[in-house]
Amino acid sequence: MKDVLDQAVLEELLSITEEGDPELLLDLIRMFLDDSPSKVSTIEEALDKGDFDKAERAAHSLKGSSGHLGARAVQDICERLQATTRNHELDRSRRLTPHLTEHYLEAEAALRELMTIYED
Repeated sequence: MKDVLDQAVLEELLSITEEGDPELLLDLIRMFLDDSPSKVSTIEEALDKGDFDKAERAAHSLKGSSGHLGARAVQDICERLQATTRNHELDRSRRLTPHLTEHYLEAEAALRELMTIYED
C-alpha cells in the first residue's frame, strides 16, 4: 500500500480533521471507488470510438480524484492521457490504457485495505 499511495497526502487529509478523524478520508475513498471505475471504462470506450474529447474529460476527472487520494501512478498516467488525447494521438493513448488499468487496480486494492484499517 505504501508504494501505491502517497502517504503524505493521506496524512494531510487526516490532519485537517479534528483529532485525526478518518471520516473525511473514508468518504473520499468511497466516492473514488464508486466513481472511478466508470471513468476508466469511459476512457477505454472513448478511445475505441476515437472520441478524444470524452477521453480527455474522463482522464482529467480521474487525475484529480486520484491525486486527492495520493494515487500518484494513476494521476501521472491520466496526465499523460490528457496530453495524448489533446494531441489526437490515438495509438499512444491506447498504449497507456493497460497501464492505467493496472495502476488503477493497485490503487483500488490499497484504498480498500486502508478502509478496513480505519473502519475498525
